[in-house]
Amino acid sequence: ARPFPALPAPSRPLRPPRAPGSPPFTRSAFVVKKANNAQPNWLRVGLAFGTSAALWALLIKQHHEDVAEYERRKARAHQCRQCS
Repeated sequence: ARPFPALPAPSRPLRPPRAPGSPPFTRSAFVVKKANNAQPNWLRVGLAFGTSAALWALLIKQHHEDVAEYERRKARAHQCRQCS
């Protein structure tokens, strides 16, 4: 009971052949280099801190706007007999 009976079974493995004596694993095209902590990438550092600062500024600005809206709605909804 194969899941796809219309497809024939592969006659050989589906990986490319390797030369005899070569290592069983090949290196990826995306190789991670060791970080050089003596010379940081200042552009990336600046972008990271700048993005963080901009997001915090937007968060604080939005918070102040939300508090102002809350106070405005609270004052408008306040309907007691002594204040009217």
